[in-house]
Parts: sequence; C-alpha cells; structure tokens
Amino acid sequence: MLLRILTAVVSMPVFLGLLYVGGWPLFALVAGMGLVGFYEYARLWRAKQISVPLALGGGGVVALCAWAFLAPGNAPLLGAIVTAILLTAFGWLIFRYRDHTVQEALVTVAGIFYVGWLLCHLLLLRGLGSGTGWDTGFRWLILAFLCTWVGDSVAYFVGINLGRHKLAPGISPNKSVEGAVGGGIGTVAVGWLWGPLVGVAPWLGALITAGAYVFSVLGDLTESALKRYAGVKDSGRILPGHGGVLDRFDSSLFVLPYIYYIALLVLRYGG
Repeated sequence: MLLRILTAVVSMPVFLGLLYVGGWPLFALVAGMGLVGFYEYARLWRAKQISVPLALGGGGVVALCAWAFLAPGNAPLLGAIVTAILLTAFGWLIFRYRDHTVQEALVTVAGIFYVGWLLCHLLLLRGLGSGTGWDTGFRWLILAFLCTWVGDSVAYFVGINLGRHKLAPGISPNKSVEGAVGGGIGTVAVGWLWGPLVGVAPWLGALITAGAYVFSVLGDLTESALKRYAGVKDSGRILPGHGGVLDRFDSSLFVLPYIYYIALLVLRYGG
C-alpha cells in the first residue's frame, strides 16, 4: 500500500501537469501509454501461446492517437484510418498464414481498438477547448478521471470494511456489491459538485457520472477477465504498486469515450 501511495504522489502531479499543458507533450505521453498498453495486451495473449505482432499493433495505436491529436472531429479521415488499420492488420496477418492464424489477426485488431481507439478519446476530450490551460476540454477530462479515481478509491475502502457479497467472483473475487454501491455514490457526488464547472446543472452532472461509473466497472472487469484468462495478476510492472498501464487505466479506457460523446451533446445542445 505504501508503494502504491508513493507512486501516486510522484506520478499524479506530472500526469495532471501534462493534461493541463496539452499539446505535443500530452500527445507524447498518450502515445507512449498506448504503446506500453498494447505491449501489455500482447503479453496477456502470449501467456496463452497466441502471438500478437507488436510493430503492427503499436503502429495502429499510434495512428489512432495521431488522428485524435491532429484532426479531431474529422470523420472522413477517421474512416480512412480505421479502414487502413483493419485492412492492413488482416491482410498482413492472413498473407503470412504460415506464421499467424486468423485468431491472431482478430486478437491483434481487437487490441488496436481496445487500447488505441479507447485511449485516443483522451486526446479528443482535451481538444474540445483551446487545447491548453483551464479550458473546456481540460474540465471535461478531469471529470472523466475523477469518475474513475474517486469511484475506485471509495469502492476499495467500502469493500474492505463492509464488503460481504461478491460482485463478480468468477472474474474478480475481491470486488464486492457493497464496494460497487459505495463507489457509485462517490462518483455521483463528483458529478454533483463538478457538473457546474462543465456547464451542466448539479443533478445532470450526477446523472452523467452515474452512467460513467457503470462504464468504469465494465472496464475494470474487462481487464480482470483478460488477466484471469492469461493467468497473471498484473498486466505489467511499469507503475510500482499499481501494475501496468492497463491495470491503472482499465476503467478510464471505457469512461473516456462515454464522457467525450456526452460532452459533445452538452456543448451542442446545452446542459
């Protein structure tokens, strides 16, 4: 626990600082997270003797992050990138059928979207405003991360002290229904307090973050299922006390797209 706290104390100011600054420093961080995250994803499948080509997958992840940073909202370009990644991944892997299987091609494409597509919404959220400083994008982005950080923390402490009923024993035996309820309440409180900062009424902020908590739990359980399938405790070791990038941002991967599209609706129609 002490190592976990020390890692958070050291890394959190740096992470928040890069979110605030935005621009190329943030892109470099997100692209790096994507590459590490895809490596961890490939490592999970390697434990089941399924090969995932790192160069192809990492290239797809960086391409999606580059689109999100350089041309947010450009739907035709997005379609071209998605199509190129899909055709390249399938074409390359199937062409090399002696070394790769159709299953590996599917797993590789799934990884590009699990890591790259979901993660690139961090950059899309940041780009909603001016791209730097205390702007609209930054405030929405902080809301997305608060949903996961507060929800996870409250769920953990409530679960330890009051947890009696298992939430998903076959996937994550340490999670409890009581912890999930506590995390949901904490997340709703975040929405009530932070809502006015993103231009919505407190009740609407609470409603938005209630939905975010559902996606947060789904993201957490998805990565837990992958780890259980691979038979490993953590996806990586890059963050002492936290595990890997996927361990730390599994919930956020599902929350970031949800908050992004909610933000688009609010900015277009008002809150």
